[in-house]
Amino acid sequence: MKQFLRITAAVLAAAFLFVLTGCSGGSGAASFTWFVDTIPANLDPQVVSAAPDVIACENLYGGLVRKNADGEIVPNLCESWTVSPDGRTYTFAIKDGLTYTAAKGTATDYSITAEDFVFAFRRIFQAQTGSPYAVEFSAIENSAAVLDGTADPSTLGVSASGPLTLVFRLSEKDDNFLAKLTLPGAMPCDEEFFNSTRGTYGLTAKTTLSSGSFYLYNWTASGLFLRRDVSAPLIGSLRLVQNTGSTGKSAAQLIADEKCSAALDDTGEATALRAVSYSDTTWALLFNSAEGSVFENQALRQALAGIARENAAVPSSGLYTAAEGLVPAGLTVDGIAYRDTAGDPMPVIPDPRALYLEARQGMASSDFSGVTLLLPKDSGLNELAEQINGAWQKDCSLFFSVEEVPQEEFGKRLTAGDYTIALAPICAEGGSVYQMLQQFTAESGGLTGYSDPLYTERLAESAQQTGRARCALLAECERQLLEGCTVVPLLGQQKRLLVADGIKGLVFDPFTPVLDLTYTTKN
Repeated sequence: MKQFLRITAAVLAAAFLFVLTGCSGGSGAASFTWFVDTIPANLDPQVVSAAPDVIACENLYGGLVRKNADGEIVPNLCESWTVSPDGRTYTFAIKDGLTYTAAKGTATDYSITAEDFVFAFRRIFQAQTGSPYAVEFSAIENSAAVLDGTADPSTLGVSASGPLTLVFRLSEKDDNFLAKLTLPGAMPCDEEFFNSTRGTYGLTAKTTLSSGSFYLYNWTASGLFLRRDVSAPLIGSLRLVQNTGSTGKSAAQLIADEKCSAALDDTGEATALRAVSYSDTTWALLFNSAEGSVFENQALRQALAGIARENAAVPSSGLYTAAEGLVPAGLTVDGIAYRDTAGDPMPVIPDPRALYLEARQGMASSDFSGVTLLLPKDSGLNELAEQINGAWQKDCSLFFSVEEVPQEEFGKRLTAGDYTIALAPICAEGGSVYQMLQQFTAESGGLTGYSDPLYTERLAESAQQTGRARCALLAECERQLLEGCTVVPLLGQQKRLLVADGIKGLVFDPFTPVLDLTYTTKN
């Protein structure tokens, strides 16, 4: 019987900053503090999707491979791997003598074997798991049939041909398969240990088992604390805590005050610090088109959308660019640059004013009573909202009001469908094009009341494809969604990671997301 222990976890919010402190994880090693909106609550690697959860798993767990600071895929828990000539069979030789580490860094005899990976992947394709990684690994043989319950899990194309030999069989070639093996869902999970936790896997310090470079040191209401036994200049500890004392300061200010070594910045201020720029958010108009709403009328939505796009000036702050679609530039699908491949999905509306007059036939002024343009407070986009509202007033004689509400209330009302028009940030959670588009299905709550069987069918089909075929199906979904104008992309929000001098080897990718400290040093 194998012995075991387990890795724990955390549910956090999407915004993150990280800071260096003077605490040590090893002999003279520096500590890295990362500010989160909420303290971690669950770190089950097969189910995590929120950015902070994913990043915590990346540092607690080791996979077969991982990316180094140069972006190269290198062995991690494996010695080596081979790929068959047709690119459909991957065979990994796992390192001998690997064991899991318990909380506080306690050594264990719980070995890491090929069977742990087999069990992890079978969990991904159990419907009750609800794993977001099923989409990413759909190329694995029999994965769709196992997921829908028509095939036994033992038929999944993941098997152990020996204690240290793991084999993946793909139904079709996936050129990005190795990169996907760095995702949390691909981390090992001991079956007997998992069953022994009786539903508490990843929920308590006692049920935590680390296979990565860090182990769980402490987990309280104050934060999640990870450590590893290394010497300077390697980072020795990682703290996931709430920012209670530095609110209101920009990333550059925090770094200048030596409170942080790297931080997300959205000020657009000039800086000499090393910066990594990206966009994972699109600001869009949302028309609530639920049954019975005045905006159930597609022609009306298209007319107002066309007028809005003509009059929506890009703010001069340097934080925004004109949206090229709903999906931000920079996102990839199976290693393919999505925006370049999908092309321009924006519908052409030649004469929105004439279309408005046509759509208005048979409608009374009272049909528009109570319509407001909702936006979150402190978004910095008040002027844009007024521009759009003013254009609707001028061209259509529609007198709507602009309603600002606190961020929390805004989110609740959006989820509940308690709005008529909203100017909202649509985020690519985890850098997933699929999940971004899935927000507009009825099964996922349907942000705008949008419901279309063809859209749902195409999106579901995309989860069973790989490469350019998947990209093409997702592009069809995006184009279909935007043509109906329940969603009208306006701005791409620019963000950047600022990194202090002396920090090297930080592996960062905002879209996967990745914040991996395995190779990070501080001089």
